[in-house]
Amino acid sequence: MSTPRRSSRSDIPRDTYDSHLIKKIQKHTGQDERSIQKLISAAISGRETSNDSAAIDKWIETQFIPNTILIDEAGYTEMCIDALKTISTQTLTDFGSSRQRDFGQAWSDTIRGYLGEFAVTKFLEKKFGLKTKLAHQRGIASTFYDSDISEIFDSGTWRKTKTFIGIKTAKFNGMWLDVPKEQFAKSHVHVQVKIGVDSTHLFSFFKKLSVFKDKILKVGLEGNYLSEKESEQIWNDIPEFTQVPAYISGFAIRDFPYTALDYEGHKARKHFTIHAYRGFLPANYEAEIIRKEALASGGKVKLLAIGELTSADKYLFNTGSILRTDQEWHKVASSL
Repeated sequence: MSTPRRSSRSDIPRDTYDSHLIKKIQKHTGQDERSIQKLISAAISGRETSNDSAAIDKWIETQFIPNTILIDEAGYTEMCIDALKTISTQTLTDFGSSRQRDFGQAWSDTIRGYLGEFAVTKFLEKKFGLKTKLAHQRGIASTFYDSDISEIFDSGTWRKTKTFIGIKTAKFNGMWLDVPKEQFAKSHVHVQVKIGVDSTHLFSFFKKLSVFKDKILKVGLEGNYLSEKESEQIWNDIPEFTQVPAYISGFAIRDFPYTALDYEGHKARKHFTIHAYRGFLPANYEAEIIRKEALASGGKVKLLAIGELTSADKYLFNTGSILRTDQEWHKVASSL
């Protein structure tokens, strides 16, 4: 594998981007400049676009804006309630570990995931006029639904979907679609959504509902636990609730003859970094790539922006390698 010089590579993000690109995304999403910088950088690293300004502009116009849903307060509230319904009967443990999660953390994490799923239903309605329902049934954590979209309204009645859709939600700066092997086998299509929320999203929602000012801070003032100045400072420190942008970046299909170790990357003096990957990633991928790339003793294999992954069979895609065109989406919509 030949390694291009760093200066000639088009998948390396810039330090800054032209102001008209930032403003174009800002106008559509309301996000701050720092979040938008991360979004564009992730799209470049994931090879959704190159780092050329004209290419970024084209990506914004033809991919990002048409495939971005803005979730308002009503949509957020619905997913907030759905998350309460489901997690109240779950065993609140972190995936792959025995560490117990705080209920509030689990609720916040579940809301984030549900917002991505909600965005896909709105996307299908906007693009193809389809009405769908999400599989947000009350149950236990071990219950796995083969499809996050459970029903579709067809010919005047609701029916089960013929194609199973799995939906993975990432942050705005995500550049990988990562699906465990067992989960990949159960759904026909795996959609990735990049969502523009940070760790304060639930608190911003509480602020919108005036939970802090009318309840918590009020009690604090009445009990002399804080001063008026401190109360005002706390209120101002919590970000305002705004519409949540959700970018549906594309999807991977299950029924395709993927091969193991379909990657691109570069070898430094000691370590190897994977920039792009498409398909099956075996649990022993690091040992196999160390052998294939003839790394010296102590050399490691890392994935760009991630580092190392858990040693389990999975399917991995950089966002530029997944399907995303209107024609490809139309095939999915028609199969539901």
